[in-house]
Amino acid sequence: MNTDTTRDKVESELRALLTERFEVPAELITPQAHVFGDLGLDSVDLMSAVAIMEERHQLTVSDKDLENLLVIGGIIDHFTELLERT
Repeated sequence: MNTDTTRDKVESELRALLTERFEVPAELITPQAHVFGDLGLDSVDLMSAVAIMEERHQLTVSDKDLENLLVIGGIIDHFTELLERT
């Protein structure tokens, strides 16, 4: 699968999820945005968002990896990498 296409798809899907389900203003969702400090989400929101992405793509994110998914760009990178391995 083409990396740019996969990354764009993951970014678009994450952006839609955060704006629709968690009511995060789209303009706040940047690769550098911190999920807690910049977007106002809490740990339950983050776990829910990751769980939704896992379910949609039949992927698993380990608890260890979850600790590193605190910035939007990191979440996009991680899911892109997982999808490209499948």
